[in-house]
Amino acid sequence: MENRPKSTSRVRLADLPLLVRLAVGLSFFSAWVIFEEGIVDRTGLWELMPGYVKARLCPWDLAALGIVLVPMLLLRSRRELPATSTSTPTP
Repeated sequence: MENRPKSTSRVRLADLPLLVRLAVGLSFFSAWVIFEEGIVDRTGLWELMPGYVKARLCPWDLAALGIVLVPMLLLRSRRELPATSTSTPTP
């Protein structure tokens, strides 16, 4: 059972403005770059990654960018969805 007060409500990422979603996506991509520089480049793990180019933009970076940013851009708020009505209009 949750212990949060009843007066607070959760904010969905899809309900936030596009600029905020992009900032969150870039933060996640930045985490990938830090992991890449700190772990992949320093331990030699890059030798096991086909297509990886050390310290340059490579397909792995583009894949991480796509995995992080595309869902952020495609999220749609409930406010943006078209309203559907279940009742039939009367003439």
